[in-house]
Amino acid sequence: MDTLTPPVRTRPAIAFVNPSVGFSDRRKSKPIGLAYIMAYLEKAGFPSSGFDFGDSEDDAVELAAHYGLDRFDVVGFSVYNESFRAAVAMAEWIRSRRPECLIVLGGPHATAVHEHILRHHPCVDVVVRREGEEAMLDLVRGLDDRAGLTTIRGTTWRAPDGDGDGGNSDGDAGLLVNEDRDFVPDLDQIPFPDAEFVSHSGYPDLTYYDEVQGRLKAALTICSSRSCPYDCSFCGVLTIGRKYRSREAERVVAELLHFRARHGVHYEHVYFSDANFFVSPTRALEVAEALYEADPQVTFSFGTRVNQILKAADVLPRLKERGLRFIELGIESASEPVLERLAKHVKPEVNVAAVRLLKRLGIEISLDFIMLDPATTLADIRANMEFLRETGFYDYVPHDHLYTALVLYEGTPIRDFYARRFGVVFDPDELPSPFTLFELPEVQRFSDTLRAFRKRWQDRIDGALAQGELTLASVGDGSARDGSVADGPSLSRASHARLQLDVVSLRHAPNLLTERLLADAEAGFPLLDAGGLEALLPRLGHDRVPLHDLIERTEAVAREAGFAQTPGAVGPHGRD
Repeated sequence: MDTLTPPVRTRPAIAFVNPSVGFSDRRKSKPIGLAYIMAYLEKAGFPSSGFDFGDSEDDAVELAAHYGLDRFDVVGFSVYNESFRAAVAMAEWIRSRRPECLIVLGGPHATAVHEHILRHHPCVDVVVRREGEEAMLDLVRGLDDRAGLTTIRGTTWRAPDGDGDGGNSDGDAGLLVNEDRDFVPDLDQIPFPDAEFVSHSGYPDLTYYDEVQGRLKAALTICSSRSCPYDCSFCGVLTIGRKYRSREAERVVAELLHFRARHGVHYEHVYFSDANFFVSPTRALEVAEALYEADPQVTFSFGTRVNQILKAADVLPRLKERGLRFIELGIESASEPVLERLAKHVKPEVNVAAVRLLKRLGIEISLDFIMLDPATTLADIRANMEFLRETGFYDYVPHDHLYTALVLYEGTPIRDFYARRFGVVFDPDELPSPFTLFELPEVQRFSDTLRAFRKRWQDRIDGALAQGELTLASVGDGSARDGSVADGPSLSRASHARLQLDVVSLRHAPNLLTERLLADAEAGFPLLDAGGLEALLPRLGHDRVPLHDLIERTEAVAREAGFAQTPGAVGPHGRD
C-alpha cells in the first residue's frame, strides 16, 4: 500500500427512527420532522435510512432487532413524551450490540429534558435541541473526530471527564450544554421532505372528500411555516421556540408539483400542518392565490386560533373562493377559567363569534377541544356542552372532542403549573395519564363513565353512522322528478326519511349521553348508582328506540340497500 495515499473516507451508515407511542393510529402519516432532516443530509451527500414505528404496538427491542438498527454508525431518534420509553429501550439494545454507534435524541421532549436524559440514560450520547437539520449535518460530517463533536452548537453532551467545560457548559457539572443554535432563517433553503421510511404497518392513502365538488381527492400534507408567536400554556411548540418563519408561496406550489411527479399521484387537496398557518393573513392569501393559479381544482385546509379568524375576517371570503374548505380551529374550551389556565388570551364569546363567522361564510370547522383538565369543575363541563349545542356541533363528527383531556407535556408551562398546584415532581421520563389527575371526585367519575361509554359504544356508532351516511349519499329516495321510479339503487321515501332521522340521531347520541351523564353528576349520580351506564343511554331515532336497536337498524338498512361499509372504506362526511 502506498503510505502517501490518504485513506478513503467512507460515508457513515445513518438511521433515523420514529419510535412507537404504544398504540395504533389509523391516521398515520410520515414523520415530517425526520423527513426534513433526512432530505437536508441527503442534499449534503449523507443519505440515511428512515424507520417509522409510530403506531406499532410491538415490543421496541423486537422492532430494533427485526429491522437491524444495530448495523448503523449513527442512529437518531425523534422523541415525544409518549415515545420516550420505547426510544430508550431501542437505544440500550443498540448500545449493547454496537457500542461505537453514535446515538442521538431530538424532538420536543428531548429538548425539554436534555440534561435529565444525559444524566440518567447512558445509552444516549447526545441530545440535539430545537431544530435538527444543521446540528445533525455537523454531527455526521465530524464523525471521524468524536472529541470535536462536543462543541457543536445546539447540542448537549455528557462531559468525557465527568466535569462540565466552563466554556461550553451552563455550569452544571458533568454536562456540556453548548450554546443554542440560531433557527434556520430561510425555510426555502431546506429541501422538500422527500424521504422514505420503512413502516411496520404502512401508510394509508391520504384523501379528502370535497363536498363542494362531490368527489374524493388525493391529499398531501405540506408544512409551510414553523412555530407560532403565541404562548398557549399547553403547547409543545413552546419547547422548540416561538420564532415564527414562513415559506414563500412559490415554494409551496413547487412542493405540491414535486410530489405529484415523485409519487405519480395527482394531489388536489393540501392539508397544511403548520402549527399556525394564519399568523399572516396576507401571506396565507398569497399561498392560496399561488395554488389556485397553478391548479384551480386544488383545495386546502389549515389550523389557526379563534382571535386570528376575527382579525382577518375580510380575507376569509377570498380564501374560500381560492379553495379553502375547512379550518382546524383551536377553541379548546368554552369556560373562562379553563381558557385562562391554558393562556389562550381570549374570552368564551370570542370562540362563539369565530364559529358563527365561519359558519356564516360556509367554511367547515375542524374542532380542537379540551373537554377536561385536572382542575375542571362540573360548571366548566356544562359551559362546554352548552357551547357545543348552541354553535351547532351536535352534528359534528368525529366525536373525539367529547373525550379529550389535557395532556401535560414536558416543557410546557401548564405541566409546571400543575406540579406546583399538586406539590409533586412529575417523572421526566413519564407522561402522566390525563384521566387520573382530576381534583374533584365527581369529575373523575364523570370521566371514567364517559370513557366506558366510548370503549363500549363509540366504534359501533362510528361504523353504523358511516354505513348510514354512505347509503344516503349513494341512493335516491325511490322517486324521480316526473314521478317514475328513480334509476339505480333506491329506498322508499319512507325508508329514506327514517334513515335520515336515524343517522342524525347517531350523530347526536354521544352528545346526548354526555349531557345526561353531566346532569346525573350534578344531581349526585342517582341514575348511575341505580342502573349503571345502561340507565343513562338515550333512546333515539324517529321512534325512540334503545341505542343498540338504532345501530342494528341502520346497519340492516345499509345492507339491504347494498351499501354496507367494508373495513377502511371512506365515509362521505368531510375529512378522511
